Amino acid sequence: MDGGNSLFLNNSLMFSFVRWIVHAMKYELKIRAGEMPPMDLYQLSPSEVKQLLLDILHPQQQGRCWLNRRQIDGSLNRTPSGFYDRVWQILERTPNGLIVAGNYLPQQPTLSDMTMYEMNFSLLVEDMLRSIDQPEYRQIIVELLMVVSVILERNPELEFQDKVDLDKLVKESFNQFQKDQNQLKGTEKQDDMTSFYNTPPLGKRGTCSYLTKAVMNLLLEGELKPNTEDPCSIS
Repeated sequence: MDGGNSLFLNNSLMFSFVRWIVHAMKYELKIRAGEMPPMDLYQLSPSEVKQLLLDILHPQQQGRCWLNRRQIDGSLNRTPSGFYDRVWQILERTPNGLIVAGNYLPQQPTLSDMTMYEMNFSLLVEDMLRSIDQPEYRQIIVELLMVVSVILERNPELEFQDKVDLDKLVKESFNQFQKDQNQLKGTEKQDDMTSFYNTPPLGKRGTCSYLTKAVMNLLLEGELKPNTEDPCSIS
């Protein structure tokens, strides 16, 4: 990579980082305000801005509801360790690519033009996530991609046949979540996903359990086909 491209990537990364930080700070002010109008970030004193920055970069997660955690993590574009590598590995098994919020990430020429570890690929994935308006929904998409990665990792003989519509998978997960909530608590079906966002990822009725079920249903419906490179397959 020449110096010009390196400088461009560094500037793009810095600009992206600043944008996520500002977004997260605004969301933190909104969370703190509750039902009241949030304070204007640009009206805070330098010391208040500094403290707010420290609060979001080193959040005290204890005591925060999962909705608030996802709002801040999504605003900061926080992702699990090795996340971008896992998205690359998903693409390797998804010939027709991924789609979310109307943004399409194709397998090719992505894999042939880039490498797993280069910054260009991370920025490409970040651009895909940035098209999602709600940070809490963005974080659910991150959780979904991690679920897909684990399922593919545990089933190396399989690959996706069609485009993987992440929005559709989340919608199916939420619908099943609502069915369970209706049976358990008698709550009526609604479009508001707040209760889903406010549910822990792990556990019997955690968000990851519903996301996993949606992905597995996709498998059982025949949306996956055997990987032809499987050495155990019989032709």
